[in-house]
Amino acid sequence: MTSTDERNGVQQAAAFLLTLDKDWAAAVLRHLDPTVIVEVVEAMGDVDASALAPDGVRELYKRVVIDLKRPGGVRRRSAGELKQMIEQTLGREQAGAVFETINKRLQQERPFLAIEKEAPHAISTVLSEQSDAVVALVLAHLDPSLSADVLSAFPAERATEIVRRMASLIPPGIDTLLAIADDLLPLVKQAGSAAIPVERSVRLRSVAEMLGRTKGDTEKTVLGNLDEQDSKMVKEIREYMFTWDDLASVERRSMQKILASVDTRTLAIGLKGSSARVENNIVENLSERVRVMIADERELAGALPRAEVQRSRDEILTAVRTLMESGEFRPARGGEDLVT
Repeated sequence: MTSTDERNGVQQAAAFLLTLDKDWAAAVLRHLDPTVIVEVVEAMGDVDASALAPDGVRELYKRVVIDLKRPGGVRRRSAGELKQMIEQTLGREQAGAVFETINKRLQQERPFLAIEKEAPHAISTVLSEQSDAVVALVLAHLDPSLSADVLSAFPAERATEIVRRMASLIPPGIDTLLAIADDLLPLVKQAGSAAIPVERSVRLRSVAEMLGRTKGDTEKTVLGNLDEQDSKMVKEIREYMFTWDDLASVERRSMQKILASVDTRTLAIGLKGSSARVENNIVENLSERVRVMIADERELAGALPRAEVQRSRDEILTAVRTLMESGEFRPARGGEDLVT
């Protein structure tokens, strides 16, 4: 096993080589012991440039007894640059052997590295069709931040079981891990190239927003024509065109017209749990007598199931949409609400 001092020495050698011109670095590599070239080259691909500030580079130069006037800083080399540097040093055939050794070592440490390069949604899509045991095995070998993104796409109950399996996991041999990775990679790539499905609710919200910004009778005409083909869809679109929270910004005359069609008990129940903005805008447009009635109704009703509160809100919103469909009320789209 490599000692800490030896590992630090390899990292320092790698960092130093990365500060040199490519040809100079190749010349230095020629004088290294062949037994450590693999470690140095591998470390060159893993140097954290942000961890080596100019002061650190100067200290590094002192340690290797090189006096440079202006340290050039450290940067990661691309795989192509590293390969070219090693080929200049060792020749193409021996350089190929070095990189093959590096790749094998990397595969041993991170068998699912190729999968890590794919999008989280593609990985979660494919893993959702695998057994909990396979999912736990893969996530245990991915970068923790990526594993967290993938795991968040699973239902809570299944995610819990996967984490339980990860905590007690006994990994199989490397050949098994690589075989699983080889089987999953093409599936993940295929999932990544496919279009991401958009939920129906997201699509209908977009349609509602678009229609809400149209001018003239476009909104009414389009929804009327669609209603003949799919009344359920039109109902959902209309629900997204005006929500309970939108009541917070309804102008005074429009609000009074809406409230005139709602009985006090329905209003009292619907207000339970409302945001301050919605409640204030509604209450401010009630007469003092009706405010007192609403307060009494709320107190008498006491705590209620959320479903009952939602039914009252739906009834109020139905009244709003009835006014919208008749043309008596149209929510503001950057200006005042329109009331006939």
